[in-house]
Formats: sequence, C-alpha cells, structure tokens
Amino acid sequence: MTTAQAGAGTPVAPAPGGTGTPAADASGADASPGAPFVDDPERMPTAQLEMAAFGDHLIPYVPPEPPAPRSLAPWALALAILALTASLFTGWLLPLGVVALVASALSLRRPRDSRRVGGWALALAVVSLAFSAGWLIWGFSQLAVV
Repeated sequence: MTTAQAGAGTPVAPAPGGTGTPAADASGADASPGAPFVDDPERMPTAQLEMAAFGDHLIPYVPPEPPAPRSLAPWALALAILALTASLFTGWLLPLGVVALVASALSLRRPRDSRRVGGWALALAVVSLAFSAGWLIWGFSQLAVV
C-alpha cells in the first residue's frame, strides 16, 4: 500500500478508487465512477462511528404518542343540564340550549367520546330548547294582550 504525504507530514492511506496522489484524491477527478467522494480518508462515516461507539445495540427513537384529545361529551351534558334547569324558569337562556345542542352533536361525531353521554346531552338540549321556546312563545303572547 502506498502512502501520500498530508500537509503536516503524516502518512495517509489513499482513498479507495483514487490514485494515491493528494491532488487527485482532493479533486475526485481520477476516482472511479462508483466510488464516493472522500474528503479525508481517515474519517469514518457516521453510521460506522455509531457502531464503533455503541455497538450493534442501537435502539431506534420512537416518538411518544400524542395525548388523546379531551372528551367533549361531559361538557355537553353539563351544558344541557344547565340549559334545562334554566329553561324551567325562563326562556331567555335559549342560546345556552343551542350551545348545548351543538356541543352534544360534536361529541357524537367524535370517535373517542362516549355515545351514551352524548346522546343524553342531545336529548336534554332538545328538551331545554322546547321549554325555552315555550316560555318565549307564552311571554310574547302575553305582551300582545296588554
């Protein structure tokens, strides 16, 4: 094996596919077409360095699973119960029933939410809308009498 002299005077092995002269190895002109460009023949590729440092027991990085989104069904049920309670006394909280209806419909469309809780929320939201609408209809009919 021939050696070429590096800038500091230390012997360096020629690059695979090179001619052994520093100018030919640095330019890559005389290298064979299949050989990769070698900047420094003493450097090892990163994969070889990892194998030398850690051995064959590298554990691949697996990112953790993202946390599951929070359930919307309990919130929809709480809003529906609140809207139903309010609709027993007044009809002006009809928008709360609408919000409960939308939240329950969204919770029924989500795959991880409880369908039973979402169904109860939807039923209670519809009942609260009926009671609120009944209060508003009765209240406006009383205004017309006066």
